[in-house]
Amino acid sequence: MHPPHESAREGYGETMSTNQMLVLNRADLEAIGLTWKEIIDSIEGAFKEKAQGLVQNPPKPKVASRDDAFIHAMPAYLGGSDKIGIKWVAGYEQNHAKGLPYIYGVVILNDSETGRPIALIDGGWITEMRTPAVSGVTMRHVAGAKKRLAIVGCGVQGRRHLEVALEEHPELTEVVAFDRSPEATQRLLDMAGDRVTRAATSPTDCVEGADLVITTITVALDPKLDCRNTDDNALLLPVDYDDAMATSAFHEAAMYSVDDLGQYGSVAGRKYFFDFPEPVTHLAQVVAGEYAVPTTGRRMFLNMGLAMDDVALSALVYDRAMAAGVGSHIEFP
Repeated sequence: MHPPHESAREGYGETMSTNQMLVLNRADLEAIGLTWKEIIDSIEGAFKEKAQGLVQNPPKPKVASRDDAFIHAMPAYLGGSDKIGIKWVAGYEQNHAKGLPYIYGVVILNDSETGRPIALIDGGWITEMRTPAVSGVTMRHVAGAKKRLAIVGCGVQGRRHLEVALEEHPELTEVVAFDRSPEATQRLLDMAGDRVTRAATSPTDCVEGADLVITTITVALDPKLDCRNTDDNALLLPVDYDDAMATSAFHEAAMYSVDDLGQYGSVAGRKYFFDFPEPVTHLAQVVAGEYAVPTTGRRMFLNMGLAMDDVALSALVYDRAMAAGVGSHIEFP
C-alpha cells in the first residue's frame, strides 16, 4: 500500500495532543448541514481509493442475539486519505413494534498515526446517509435520464433514497411508492415536490414501467419481484439484498454488479444469494472507468454496504465538526 500524500492528513487526525475524544450525536451531525452532493462526493472518493488498491475493508463479521436481528463489526482503512475507523451497527426488526429505530450503531475514528480514538459518532445517522449515498454514486455512473422512479419500502431508507434520486436525477417526472403502511407511503410521496405521484397497490404494481427501481424493505416479499414489468433499460437497486427482488431478476439483468467481491463472496450461497449469478464487476471498477456499464438492458447493482463508506463519511463530518466547533469533548482514554 502506498503511503498517503502529506495533504491527505490535513484536518483528519490533527486534534489536540491530549486525550480529548469528540462525541457527535444526531443533532450535532444534522447541525453540520452537509449537502447530498458533499456526502456522495465523499463516498465516491472512497471508491476511487478502492480502485487504486488503497483500501483495507475485510468482510464484516456478524453476531446475533435474536433471530430477527444482526450486529456487524465493520473496520476499514482508507490508505489514500489516511482514514481509519470501525462501525459497530445493529439492526433489529422487532424494534418497529416498539417504536424504536431499526438501526442503532456507533462509529469510532482513530488517529491513523497513533491509533488513539479521536471520535465517537452516531452510527445510525452515518448508516442512514451513507447507504443512499452509495446508490447515488451508482446513479452517477449509469448513463441515461430517468423518468419514473419506483420505491418499494417507504421507511427511513426509502425516504433518503428519494432525496438522493431527486438530487442525481432532477429530471424525474413521476414517483410511485409502495409500503405495507399507507401512512408511510404517503409521507414519502409528499416529499416528491410537484412531480406526479401514485401510491401503488402492490410491489409489482409499483415497479410497472419504472426506469429507476429502489427496494428498501426489511421483511422479505412473497412472491418476490421478477422485474420483468419494469422499463427494459431500468436501473435496479436492491438495497435490501435479496428480500424484494427474485433470483430471476438478477439472472436476467444485462449486468450484475456488487460493491465488493470479497464481502459478497463471504456470504453468497451460504447466508444469502443462493443460486445467484456471478457478478461481472464491482462498483470501484465502474467508478474508475475500468468497466463500461451497458447503456441498454436492465442494470442490477447490489451494494451491500462497506465499512469504508462509513469511515469516509465519518471523517468528513469529523473535520467539519472540528472546524465549526460542533459536538462535545470527553476525556478518553
